[in-house]
Amino acid sequence: MTVLASVISSFSRAGLNVVDRKQFRQEEVCPLVIGYWNNLLPVLFISPIIFFTPASNYYLSDLFSLEIIFLAALIQCVAYSFSFAFKKLRVTDIAVLTKTADITVPLALVFLGLYLIPYSFFLLLPIISIIFIYSAGLNIVKKTYKSSLVLVLALTAQGVYAYVVGSTVYFNRGFWSLLSVAFSVLVWRFIFSGTLMLYRQRISRLYYFPIQFLTRTGFYIRGILTVLTQVTFIFAITAKNLLVVWPILNATGFLGAVFAYFFLGEKLAPRDFLFLLFAFLISGVAVFALNYEKL
Repeated sequence: MTVLASVISSFSRAGLNVVDRKQFRQEEVCPLVIGYWNNLLPVLFISPIIFFTPASNYYLSDLFSLEIIFLAALIQCVAYSFSFAFKKLRVTDIAVLTKTADITVPLALVFLGLYLIPYSFFLLLPIISIIFIYSAGLNIVKKTYKSSLVLVLALTAQGVYAYVVGSTVYFNRGFWSLLSVAFSVLVWRFIFSGTLMLYRQRISRLYYFPIQFLTRTGFYIRGILTVLTQVTFIFAITAKNLLVVWPILNATGFLGAVFAYFFLGEKLAPRDFLFLLFAFLISGVAVFALNYEKL
């Protein structure tokens, strides 16, 4: 069951990356509008699961948990960062770029005095950066370095916060309790995105479907994929055999690249697979080193 959940999660997450790339590469697209509508449907889909299952015993306390509220705010910031990065970068490039957070998160924890590992570990950071430059191309990197930097910083902040409050939010929880956390995060993301859009856009944007940016088919597909990813990911990470689950979950980058080739027509050369392989191997070394230090 755990392996199946991991496989489904990887495929659905890869599908989400492709849908997001298709949405945000449009020239006139507004990330605030797209973010609001993308957060609406998952809340509606997952609500019956919460209200009519044992998760109903947890969601009220989780909805008003300051730790979860702040986590939702960080996750929404990451989502906005992805939206700007997807405007110019391919799905393959994003997959490589996001692996830098596997290095920057422990680096930030070391600077904060929360972790202790050899500084030679951080030589991996420039290596991944070079791989990203070769993957995207120097001209694209020059055009996107700001959005790329913001995305890495947002992922780093999210990772550091998850490390600090993880014992409060995630650990020692059963599946239904974790599902309640996921629901609470989705609700607050919807609230944050709606508030920000209301501040920056007209109030009519809250109830008029943006047909100039979204197709209804894409809207429903993304909503289904979001819920599917959320639920299966929780099943996967609460398993005991994480050494089996982790490689499956991290296959998302490869799957996303293949999906983008078939559904978006993005170029995919053999060297792209090498870039992905090197980035994920370096990421794997980082994860192994961090877990080894804990033993």
